[in-house]
Amino acid sequence: MIKNNISILIIDDENDICEMVSIILKDEGYKTKTANNFDEAINIIQNENISLIITDIWMNNNTKAGLEILQWSKKYNSLIPVIMMSGHGNIETAMIAAKTGAFDFIEKPFKSERLLLLVEKALNDRNLKIKISDYEAKEKERLELIGKSLAIRNIKAQLNKLSTNNSRILITGPSGSGKELVARLIHKKSIRDSFPFIIASCATLSPERVEQVLFGWSNLTDKNNINNSNVGLFEQANHGTLFFDEICDLPLQTQGKIVQAIQDQSFYKIDSNNKVHVDVRIISASNQNLLKSIEKGILREDLFYRLSVVPIEMPPLNKRTEDINSLVEYFFKLLTKDLTSFNLNLSPETLAIFQNYDWPGNVRQLENVLEWLIIMHGSQKDYLIKPTDLPPEILGHDSMINKKNNASDLELSLKDARKIFEANYLKQQLIRFKGNIARTSNFVGMDRSALHRKIKELDININKFN
Repeated sequence: MIKNNISILIIDDENDICEMVSIILKDEGYKTKTANNFDEAINIIQNENISLIITDIWMNNNTKAGLEILQWSKKYNSLIPVIMMSGHGNIETAMIAAKTGAFDFIEKPFKSERLLLLVEKALNDRNLKIKISDYEAKEKERLELIGKSLAIRNIKAQLNKLSTNNSRILITGPSGSGKELVARLIHKKSIRDSFPFIIASCATLSPERVEQVLFGWSNLTDKNNINNSNVGLFEQANHGTLFFDEICDLPLQTQGKIVQAIQDQSFYKIDSNNKVHVDVRIISASNQNLLKSIEKGILREDLFYRLSVVPIEMPPLNKRTEDINSLVEYFFKLLTKDLTSFNLNLSPETLAIFQNYDWPGNVRQLENVLEWLIIMHGSQKDYLIKPTDLPPEILGHDSMINKKNNASDLELSLKDARKIFEANYLKQQLIRFKGNIARTSNFVGMDRSALHRKIKELDININKFN
């Protein structure tokens, strides 16, 4: 804690008290401000960056002056802790102060060590609340499904319906497409949002301990375990949501027990005869073809039908390229808060490469690439990302295409090479604009009727891009 950046406001109608407390705090490296009444205090709080308030309760013949300041400050900024002090203190006054939101109460006369201890505790509590507030704000910001593509609009519509019921949901889609995000959004929008969202990462669970992790166990012979039991993920998620990530990675024997637990909303801990009853919503996810997994004997058919009451399919990023621009803006805004104070943007050429890239790692890969770009170029103000700035995984993809095309083009006449280039160029632009002739003609700088003739001349099937 850097004390010389911390300003503490001392409020008392006696100047001697203000001066004494101020000296104690300044000797410890804190900055101080003083006020003798309500109006002076309010003016300082509104115009100065105050981290802590220390106020007398009884001032200027008003027995509740300090409490009025406390009430006002809590409405103005609840993150500023308030320590109350009084020479007329009693238990009733301390209780009123605590109920109103005071951090603590100190009675005059007090020792400087006692005051400094309270100040340090109050400031630590403030810092913790700020960190929690920042974390919650970031989590809320991250819990957003970005995109206006038809697939994403349909999923958003489903989420609004699913928030009002307890249906079991099975989310499928490739790795990195946002399956966990959708599961979290369903939980957040539901009546269970004040209870835990617990993740069972099936791929990382040890086959030897998977049932202990899921159901917990009771071992009366374990004297080191005070409660003689360990709580499993099902019980941890009670009244909340249990998310099975990659359900196909669970052992078949365990899958059978999960079928029973889901059906009855109850189970037995390992080595226990006592049945545990829970109220848990189940959401599952997989990047596998589940019908083929059933055929191969990897996934139990009865578990599949138990889980798949409401199926949701997350599309790969290369099937929703119209969302890439929105995702880039969203992630740049999110990531620059932590990594840089400058803004970055993609050049039109770079955005075109992004829209034509396959994105095997989907949205997660896009976020990682943007984070890499911020780390590499975020120190430059308003930097425009060019194709040459892209990481090897993207550049390698693009250069391999160019290398392949260049090798074959060298064997052609200039006329034929130009024709191939024009065809490839227009195909890429039609992909970019989803077959929209008006937008494509505007971008390439060609009259719409001339573009139609060129498309016909190059034998490009426009219907493939709609």
